[in-house]
Amino acid sequence: MAVRRRTAVLLAALWPAGALAQGAAPAPSCTPRVAATVTLDLVDPEPRILAPLPARQLRAQAGGTSDTAFPHHLGLTVSRVEWRSEVTARARGPADGPVCAVPADVRLRLRHAEHSIRLAREIPPGSCLAEEVLAHERRHAEVNRRTLREAATELRGIARAWAARAEARAPDVGIAATLLQDELAALVDPALERLRAAREAAHAVIDSPAEYRRLSRVCPEDQRRLRAALRA
Repeated sequence: MAVRRRTAVLLAALWPAGALAQGAAPAPSCTPRVAATVTLDLVDPEPRILAPLPARQLRAQAGGTSDTAFPHHLGLTVSRVEWRSEVTARARGPADGPVCAVPADVRLRLRHAEHSIRLAREIPPGSCLAEEVLAHERRHAEVNRRTLREAATELRGIARAWAARAEARAPDVGIAATLLQDELAALVDPALERLRAAREAAHAVIDSPAEYRRLSRVCPEDQRRLRAALRA
């Protein structure tokens, strides 16, 4: 699974701090706090079925790996996840700083930027074997979709807990907002690593030796046609 890092959009609002001493004053208190709004948009369309490619190209796209009992890649599911965050920071302090900022509005977007399935060109189109391989790849796609939904639920909880306690003291609003953004990113990245690990474990269960043996034996007539095509 490929994951693209966020595109950050930083916004800031300022509310008065009251009378502050002249000179290099410390950042004021962040109180009073107002509960931040936290939203997460999940974009997860059905995977696309793309035009077939030769088995050797599928193997190359998969990194050149294969199972010794089933050495040809007859199908490949590709997933690429992107996430984006926007943080609106409410800051307290004088216009020329220093300030203390808290999140006012947090928006996360998690999406399948790419989710596709391809079969090998050597598989007879519309055949019994094509249906078997497609069903196998759809199991991988369902793992991708399920784990993405689980990650979205986890990220929503992480963002809400973070927004309730997060604050940043900095020389100005822009720096404070950047600090808040970086704090959020430091929490999102491990969650996406857990997503990746969960996917790898679930995909490994699907790609068991028993499953590869089964796929190498189903639809005998199609298997003969496949072997002939692979030798050509």
